[in-house]
Amino acid sequence: MIANSPLPHLGGLTPTEFLRDYWQKKPLLVRNAFPELAYRLSPEDLMELAQEESVEARLILEKGKTPWELRSGPFTAKQFKQLPKTHWTLLVQAVDHYLPELADYLDHFNFIPNWRIDDIMMSFAPEGGSVGPHYDQYDVFLVQGIGRRRWQLGQHCDDTTPRVQGTALRIIENIDTHFDEELHPGDLLYVPPGLAHYGVAQNDCTTYSFGFRAPALTELLERVADTVLEQEGRVLASDAGRSPCAQPGLLTIDDIEQLRAQMLTLLNDRAQFAQALAPLLSEPKYSDYEPQGDELSPDEILAALANGALLRRDPASRCLYTNTDTSTDTSPNTNGEPDTLYINGMTEDFPPRLAALVRLLADHRHLTAEQLAGWQDDAEAISWLQAQIALGHWFLDAD
Repeated sequence: MIANSPLPHLGGLTPTEFLRDYWQKKPLLVRNAFPELAYRLSPEDLMELAQEESVEARLILEKGKTPWELRSGPFTAKQFKQLPKTHWTLLVQAVDHYLPELADYLDHFNFIPNWRIDDIMMSFAPEGGSVGPHYDQYDVFLVQGIGRRRWQLGQHCDDTTPRVQGTALRIIENIDTHFDEELHPGDLLYVPPGLAHYGVAQNDCTTYSFGFRAPALTELLERVADTVLEQEGRVLASDAGRSPCAQPGLLTIDDIEQLRAQMLTLLNDRAQFAQALAPLLSEPKYSDYEPQGDELSPDEILAALANGALLRRDPASRCLYTNTDTSTDTSPNTNGEPDTLYINGMTEDFPPRLAALVRLLADHRHLTAEQLAGWQDDAEAISWLQAQIALGHWFLDAD
């Protein structure tokens, strides 16, 4: 547990201090937080990725055919050559899905649960490149790659904040600047949701955006309600003990409160909540995503681990577990081990005796042979792992 350990990439703050004082409250700037990340991916690499059919990529031209013109990928090398020298930005979503070693950087934020992670977006912009002053509805850690970018932070915004018309982008009309700093390679800037921010490239620069999504409560409520309806069927309201009414046409406050209480009773089941929410929160970012598995024998798995291969979780898959004791409906099991595993919106069965292995896998993005040492002589564990690798949820990385 690192809750009370100072972290250099948080400027010496502990996770507890950061979550208490900054998370969803105010920005944080940390100089030289990730110096090694700055040069991990070049602009040329990003442009190459943006040409892939399966990759979500966008181009924003401040002075295009229309102000703040938005173009969607995939793009071609010819299109990149035709771009102006300044004032445009390339954005590529989910770069971590294609570069597992980049996904490993999410471990620096493992004091935030996996179900909150959206993806790592990466951008490249020449001088003047920007996506305009805007705000996001999620938490983001911005890490400067190559070059320099000037960031201005302003007011808290919502749906009533005036926006620039005539563009598909959510650009706000004005930013009330109270923070104005230039970020250099490796610098980190945390921006809470709803805070206006405006980043402008000072020269050729890249930026990594570690995004943390917040699920819509209305969507969660809809999923819970659907689950309740499936499991409970048609349940009628009860008003036994009712007093005579003086105004038969009136829906009284007492009636409303009684109906509300009965409906909340239907929702007051923790196990049912887990069964409803966990599949939704584990759904992959892209609904059409299908992991590609690898058929390996137990001996091949063990040999690869012995030769130094890492067992990696598929970066594009979402994985979480619950440890709610569904028999009692109220309390987690005492050892904190998983009782249900969810991957990409589906439950994955596992032998109960392998709960500790499941927890190890779900809590880490990659594991070494040493970390798996206690399971390599367990035939049932290796057999289960073999099936998971075949499904594409984990894979062996020999690099």
